[in-house]
Amino acid sequence: MPKGKILSVEDYGSVWTLYYETPKGKIGQINFDWRMLANFYEGTSGRDFYNDYKFGQGRKSISDYFIGKTISIGDKDGSEYVRLEC
Repeated sequence: MPKGKILSVEDYGSVWTLYYETPKGKIGQINFDWRMLANFYEGTSGRDFYNDYKFGQGRKSISDYFIGKTISIGDKDGSEYVRLEC
């Protein structure tokens, strides 16, 4: 199961990419449809994605929340998942 510390979160419009560093120093990435990232953000932070993006500091508000946190990526019952392990 890939795991690592989030280095950055980039907004490419309908797709957002989280870049993370593995314990062995390699860089990995995982792509999210913006709706899936919004659900992930809201579920883990308890904040509102739209309000933070629109009325906060835009993508910086979202990115700042994730940077430095640890994620793990796995596959359960044929479905990929991403989990924060703060």
